[in-house]
Amino acid sequence: MISNNSADSIDQAAVCDTAAMICRYFKVAHRDMVFLKFILEAYEGMNVMSTVDNRAGVIRIAIMPGFVDDMDQLLAELGRQVVMEPVAWHDEACRF
Repeated sequence: MISNNSADSIDQAAVCDTAAMICRYFKVAHRDMVFLKFILEAYEGMNVMSTVDNRAGVIRIAIMPGFVDDMDQLLAELGRQVVMEPVAWHDEACRF
């Protein structure tokens, strides 16, 4: 039997504050989306990549606070391998 108290025992420090994520938007070729997704998933806990406009090829990379400098360096390196055009994108909030 599952206890109803299990939700109460969650460590609040482990809960992610998604409102504090920093978002970067890029236009990329469709053929590069999967490559970028696999590379960025390897940096688990640092970022979340999602497609915001599949037709236009626009992706969002939401970066956890504290990892912005590291992710900016990684994105700069990835930009040497894949064309990643920064784009402005209206997003009410960078939330998941």
